[in-house]
Amino acid sequence: MDDPRRILEAAADARAPVEVLPRNGAALKGHLVRVERGGVVLALGAAAPAAGTDLRVWLTADGASWTFEASVLRAGVPVPDRSQGGVLLGFIDGFRKADGIGAKVVLEALPPTGGAVSLIEGAVRIVELHPVEWTVSAPSGFPLVFVEGGGLRLRLGAPGGPPMEVGAEVRELTHGHGHLLYRIAIIEVEDAERYAEVIGAIRKLLAL
Repeated sequence: MDDPRRILEAAADARAPVEVLPRNGAALKGHLVRVERGGVVLALGAAAPAAGTDLRVWLTADGASWTFEASVLRAGVPVPDRSQGGVLLGFIDGFRKADGIGAKVVLEALPPTGGAVSLIEGAVRIVELHPVEWTVSAPSGFPLVFVEGGGLRLRLGAPGGPPMEVGAEVRELTHGHGHLLYRIAIIEVEDAERYAEVIGAIRKLLAL
């Protein structure tokens, strides 16, 4: 069985690069600095997230890629480059091997409560994917219900990079025979150039 602490300590010794995706923010790059009793310290630079931020981390150690979820316990932690971009992560959960950073297509809806809902696996499916608008189909009886006019977050990623999140709003809800069709407008994008690249890559891979 893999020992997360041993893997993290080896990664810290190697100053392993990391990629971090905050719950409601843009992806960040940095490196693993050290492992402490209370968690792990990352150097993420001036854009480091604030205390209380939930995030996902990807790193490479021992010749394999790993990922886990964590929360920022403290920001402004001292790091070797003497910047204020160090963060202490705790509540580490779901430590597991990854299929490489960004090794597959990611399309997920993030409702205000509950876990992420895949838009390419399971009952809810992406029908159309454009930079300004997505169309999603769901069975009428599916427990997840997006309210017309309501906001949500969407997570997307293509092979070769970490996923990103954008803000969206349900503009129209159409009732079909046994299904619901949601027209979702994209209203908040922090990195428009990268977003357009990811959308283009996903459309090609999924033939949308």
